[in-house]
Amino acid sequence: MKLLVVDGNSILNRAFYGIKPLTTKDGQFTNAIYGFLTMFDRMRSDVKPDAVAIAFDLKAKTFRHKAYDLYKANRKGMPEELHMQMAPLKELLTDLGYQLVTCEGYEADDILGTLSKACADSGNTCVIATGDRDSLQLVNDSVSVRLSKNLNGTMLYTPDVVKEEYGVEPKKLIEIKAIQGDSSDNIPGVAGIGPKGATELIQKYGDIDYIYDHLDELDIKPGMRAKLEKSKDNCFMSRMLGEICLTAPIDTELDRYLVGEGDKAAAARLMARLELFSLIKKYDLELSEDKVVEQDEQRTFKVVDADSETVDKILSENKELYVQISFEENNDSHPEGANLRQSQPKTAYISTEEILYRVNSTEEIKKVLSSGKKLYTDNSKPIFAYCDREGIEADIAFDTSLAAYLLSPSSSSYESERLCAEYSIPVATAESGEEGLGFIHALPALCKRLADDIHEIANDQLLYEIEIPLARVLARMENLGFMVDVEAIRGYGEQLGKEADELQASIYEDVGYEFNINSPKQLAKALFEDLNLPPRKKTKSGYSTNAEVLESLLPLHPVISKILEYRTVAKLKSTYCDSLIDKVADDGRIHSSFNQTETRTGRISSTEPNLQNIPVRTERGREFRRFFKAKDGCVLVDADYSQIELRVLAHMAGDETMRKAFTDNIDIHTVTASEVFGVPIDQVTPLMRSRAKAVNFGIVYGIGAFSLSKDIGVTVREAQKYIDNYLARFSAIDSYMKKTIEQAKADGYVSTLEGRRRYLPELAASNFNTRSFGERVARNAPIQGTAADIIKIAMVRVDERLKRESLEARLILQVHDELIVEAPAFESMQVAMLLQEEMENAVHLSVPLTAEASMGETWYEAKG
Repeated sequence: MKLLVVDGNSILNRAFYGIKPLTTKDGQFTNAIYGFLTMFDRMRSDVKPDAVAIAFDLKAKTFRHKAYDLYKANRKGMPEELHMQMAPLKELLTDLGYQLVTCEGYEADDILGTLSKACADSGNTCVIATGDRDSLQLVNDSVSVRLSKNLNGTMLYTPDVVKEEYGVEPKKLIEIKAIQGDSSDNIPGVAGIGPKGATELIQKYGDIDYIYDHLDELDIKPGMRAKLEKSKDNCFMSRMLGEICLTAPIDTELDRYLVGEGDKAAAARLMARLELFSLIKKYDLELSEDKVVEQDEQRTFKVVDADSETVDKILSENKELYVQISFEENNDSHPEGANLRQSQPKTAYISTEEILYRVNSTEEIKKVLSSGKKLYTDNSKPIFAYCDREGIEADIAFDTSLAAYLLSPSSSSYESERLCAEYSIPVATAESGEEGLGFIHALPALCKRLADDIHEIANDQLLYEIEIPLARVLARMENLGFMVDVEAIRGYGEQLGKEADELQASIYEDVGYEFNINSPKQLAKALFEDLNLPPRKKTKSGYSTNAEVLESLLPLHPVISKILEYRTVAKLKSTYCDSLIDKVADDGRIHSSFNQTETRTGRISSTEPNLQNIPVRTERGREFRRFFKAKDGCVLVDADYSQIELRVLAHMAGDETMRKAFTDNIDIHTVTASEVFGVPIDQVTPLMRSRAKAVNFGIVYGIGAFSLSKDIGVTVREAQKYIDNYLARFSAIDSYMKKTIEQAKADGYVSTLEGRRRYLPELAASNFNTRSFGERVARNAPIQGTAADIIKIAMVRVDERLKRESLEARLILQVHDELIVEAPAFESMQVAMLLQEEMENAVHLSVPLTAEASMGETWYEAKG
């Protein structure tokens, strides 16, 4: 039999400190639970044990504390955010069928030792999983230790591995600790002798008994002999404290630790309550429809195939409909955007209290969607997209995925199955036995629960007036796509390919031989061994050749600039030229997918391809905008906000200096430079303005002196001086940032002007770095999130006004703070004015929002 013995406390601590804080929407921390179960799953897979025991410490003092009252006296108490995870983890492990082992008066280590001895004595094998090297003393021919070095890696210790690393057999590690002590456990050892000295003594003399029996005869320096003599009592006591007990009074019958049935349904429910849905799949659990929440009695519903007459009856009897629609999957080779444009609804389900109606006719589905009834659904954008293609209007009143996103912006999924479990929505089963339909049938209850929660946090306007209308706008944008010049992209790719080849040949010439420039290992050899350049940073796989390292080597050899340029050119070709061509649909347009629920700040993201990531910082990158063009007879009208985040900051912080600069239309970076450097505005140099710009945006993102110094090429001290001067001159901003952090710590979240929340469990973390990250996010999220809300409001208003004024022009792309409209040439001036007006009046701040529109036949020309 193979027994896996897990050091529960040790692995839990590794998980807790190795994963950033995660919480449920009601504030329950879950990062340690998630990390533990993820690591444990990997252990199960790697070890494939026949039995498992998971050992935990108890709060009670052990025999070691009684022998030495200072034992572990310097240990800090368990952080509250870790302590609150202990009970649910133990409950989960028990529900999964695993045996937990504790023993009053003994530590978890002693349980590991006792069970490992039981295995060895009975001819079985034992694998100990821990993050604590103390357990290495237990290694023998029957016992190995899997030492967790981090969340993703372990080291397997056998007797040979221990001997190779420490130079002694495993049992001798007890003797080494007796001399060197252990500061983490407050084990004194021999004062003045560290790990190296202790190891050499044991390698030479075997154990402390021999050392002290022959202390006067040992071939050691007088100073070491004096240290040993002075600390004799401490040395023997330290061995007692450090030696793992092999006879703890626990059950050593190994069959007791065979994995039992447990209560898998209870485990799934608890994981759902903790919002750990990925673990439900990892542990092969199921959220059975009748067991999502505890129910007094089994509830069922009928599934009825609705014909035309039935649909008419439903429409006549109901003012509102709860609808979920599935679309036909397209299996051709077209890009995803093109597939979405052509997809047709396959089935519509209409939920009522007792019956789930199934509508399979496309015409009947269109009838439902265009009925004018208020529709409640789980994913509005594909419905809006279909209606847009068919020229019909759907009045979608509620979208569970968008509501859930506002309530919990850090979740990874907003599917009905997950939401029913997360919000404890009772789910019945279909009388017909069809699986998966219960979550659709629960849609009315789910909508009501989410609507109540949205109202409770005052997000009604955000959901009903911004997010749901925006889904309609994004759907239309996806349908429309963006025209591209495929041949021009292909030609540019060939040009970049030639440039890459020329750079590659030049690099080979400088180095003296051919090698794979894209291989970090081969590049490191070329630079640091063959060219003898000084390495800057070492990683597990060798010396680093990342961009930061290469930039630091620029003055030392001309090949470095060529390598950096080669990387840029090669990436532009592969990531943009080749990738964009693959994404062009049959209509010659790229149909990107726009996501509303991906970012925690509320920003819209773009995928397949990511059009928000088209490079613009270099002239080579800006060339890509030439390939995005208006269709024949049209132009592109482009407008973006000017310094929107700084304007939001000026409004939210109430800083009069910033407000006046924006109100008087004076360049904010020049004003900032004047204040920070203490010179009149007319004496601000371009360099001063550039540095002030970095400070302005750095303050928004919570930048520190070290990062700022790297950005603008000054010393850390000088960068800190700039920051200090800024905060002194713009004291209202300093005050606002501090108040925001304090309020966030009290509330657990920050909010945008529109009420969008960003929850920050990091602020409650005991770890300084994690807490500091939370403070940086608290400073930035209200500003970045408000800017995201403003562009969304502008998009909805631009789209509505284009329709209201019966214009042919349509919004086709949003990139951060920029909107692009494709308009017939004869409408271009009207559209430019409309676009600017709606963007500038999206919200009313104490400073003006400014947006300037320009136009051209290509994105490059329109952007100016």
